[in-house]
Amino acid sequence: QGQGWALQAPAEFWDDIAKEFYWRSQHSGPFLKYNFDVTKGKIFIEWMKGATTNICYNLLDRNVNEKKLGDKIAFYW
Repeated sequence: QGQGWALQAPAEFWDDIAKEFYWRSQHSGPFLKYNFDVTKGKIFIEWMKGATTNICYNLLDRNVNEKKLGDKIAFYW
């Protein structure tokens, strides 16, 4: 994927990124659905509708337990 992939195929781009995370439940329907054209109806964005995750688990638990990074410095203050 070259530069501009996120703009040319946003659903595929973000779906690829989302695969790197833990999801308690997967989205139902299309990954991304939107309308930015007022002549076609209400402006809206639906992003991974129905999906649920745990941000704390994705940011902390996975890195400590699965990636074995518990003894590494996560943040310098």
